[in-house]
Amino acid sequence: MKIGIYGGSFNPVHNGHIYLALTAAEEFGLDKVYLVPSKKSPHRSDDEYASDTDRLEMLRLACMVSEKLQASSYELENDRVSYSVYTIRYFRKLFPEDELFLLVGSDMLLYFDKWFCFEEILRNVSLCVVSRRNGDLEDLHKKRRKLQKFGHIFISSRPPIEISSTEIRKKIAKNEKISCYLDKNVVQYITMRGLYSFRGEKKLHYNPDEKKKYLKAHLSAKRYNHSLNVASECRKLALKYGEDPDKAYFAGLLHDICKELPDSEQKELVEQCSFTVCREELETRSLWHAIAGASFIKTEFGIEDIDILNSVRFHTVGRAGMSRLEEIVYLGDLISADRDYKDVDRMRKLSYSSLNEAMLEAFAYSIKSVVKKGGLIPICTAEGYNFYTRLHREEKNSGNLKRGLK
Repeated sequence: MKIGIYGGSFNPVHNGHIYLALTAAEEFGLDKVYLVPSKKSPHRSDDEYASDTDRLEMLRLACMVSEKLQASSYELENDRVSYSVYTIRYFRKLFPEDELFLLVGSDMLLYFDKWFCFEEILRNVSLCVVSRRNGDLEDLHKKRRKLQKFGHIFISSRPPIEISSTEIRKKIAKNEKISCYLDKNVVQYITMRGLYSFRGEKKLHYNPDEKKKYLKAHLSAKRYNHSLNVASECRKLALKYGEDPDKAYFAGLLHDICKELPDSEQKELVEQCSFTVCREELETRSLWHAIAGASFIKTEFGIEDIDILNSVRFHTVGRAGMSRLEEIVYLGDLISADRDYKDVDRMRKLSYSSLNEAMLEAFAYSIKSVVKKGGLIPICTAEGYNFYTRLHREEKNSGNLKRGLK
């Protein structure tokens, strides 16, 4: 038999997901496609998702359109990060004699070689890619040629259906029509359970004056001044790189909100937070304030914007695949006006000329500093360094290729 595996948050499952699964089943001759909702993402708050039970039930309802589709609860039943390689190992054990196919959207293929243990994945499955946006086939085939030495990759030529779960959640929150995007049974379930109804109605707390009063009362004059400088730097970087300057200022302002809390309070916030925290972070006191800060602004200020939360949570350690706002806060903290380390002027210049190169330099600086002090390197920091190293290499190779064609 040919078994397809299709993972994702499915938050909620929509017609684009089902189209991708059915398209792959038809084009690649799959006998069965298992849709596997993830328990948690390595870098997202659990509260960004509907509950495990609700997402699985919606998926089961959506899969009723075809006998070839089936929802799997495997990742939901495992209390660990949902890396795809673990799921592949599970299905390989479950179907030792069958052919396995991993279904991914086109956006996933373009960064597939950044996935955890991607080479092992391609040794055990064939990759089936269905386009999720118009005009990306050329890039997909280019990426396939780059990766085909590791395994079999098939690309569907079917036109994509461009639907986003994020946009659907926003429409639900605004009481806009969603029946054209979701299975009717899923729509009924969302309505009955009141899912996502209040997401988006809560106003984002971008009022910096209100938060400045809190910071001034709870931080030393030096730390408060640093927070203002970082916020100002984040605003300038946001204007440079096309991000919302008010949002960037706000995130930068709050990045060190728990920096001067007693260690016991920081640790308690870390232990009670809903973020994934690695052992190295737990064992390094100087890293607690970032995780604690994200947890604090979420619970105490009601901030649910995952981009702001991640910008605070990862401003010390970084990670692979950071959002533009996360990068801005990470660099803003490093090059703020009060910083005076040896190479700060070079880092400032680099931050405004090449964001990816600045991020790589910042990761290298951070790792070198930790090693010099005999500290521990968090997994996300090592992954971040590797991620930006690969990006830099690709940009460099691309630039060399363009110069060679002139």
